[in-house]
Amino acid sequence: MNELLTRKNFWIITFNSTASFVLAYIIIFYVNQLSFVLTGGMYDYPVSIDYASYFFHIEPYEWTHDSVILIFSAGYIITLLIGLLSLLAFFYLLADAMPIKTLFFWLFMHASIYFFGGLMVGNLLTEGIGHVFNWMYLTDTVKMIISLTGFFGLLLTAISSSRLASLMANSYFEKYSEKMGPFYITGQVLLPYFFGSLLLYFYYFPKNMFHEKYGWIIMGVMMVIFFIRTQFQQDLLFEEDDNRSIRPMTALIVVTLIILAVSRAVLFRPILIN
Repeated sequence: MNELLTRKNFWIITFNSTASFVLAYIIIFYVNQLSFVLTGGMYDYPVSIDYASYFFHIEPYEWTHDSVILIFSAGYIITLLIGLLSLLAFFYLLADAMPIKTLFFWLFMHASIYFFGGLMVGNLLTEGIGHVFNWMYLTDTVKMIISLTGFFGLLLTAISSSRLASLMANSYFEKYSEKMGPFYITGQVLLPYFFGSLLLYFYYFPKNMFHEKYGWIIMGVMMVIFFIRTQFQQDLLFEEDDNRSIRPMTALIVVTLIILAVSRAVLFRPILIN
């Protein structure tokens, strides 16, 4: 086992997970952009989108109760479904030594932060799904309950994800132990969070929107809880697999870089969809 804990393997794990982190967020982001286009089209609202933002070309009086609820909640519901499906995919592939599980892990993490973070922060700042609650004329008590639901959803995600990360170690190792914990958790989760958040910041700069402004902060707090939780994980022994090895996910890394470059170039100027 010790012969696998090398600097080379550490950075391979880090690059694989960082690419998965970035690709997962880009998927969540553009699914939400697509939801604005589709739901806005249902009300004949012209909308323009680019690599970082959206804008509805209508007058304030043209907004209706139904349109606000549908347009600003559809993306969150779809994102929640993506998170649940990613969690199912993660457990479906759990027994196999396949690093692609890392992508589903980050999809689950980003989807949970997008949904529960929206409930907690968006509700308080009237951003994102907060527009829905504002147009529903909810009392302050109900809004506080919704924010607390988002808070406990994030807390539960942080606690449960530490277990998922340790189970995910079977992609590279035959066992997970307390001794290898700092090596693995740093390369698989902590550094990818740091590098991935940095890449996404520069990708969206200077048009960082609501989730891009606060998402990395929320995940940062979750990483603290995550790291503390991993200190109490039990040792795990996985089934032997001849296909298990520490190697770069070259295809995933290349696809991620291509998507970043192409989407940034194509959507540099807003595209109007009327």
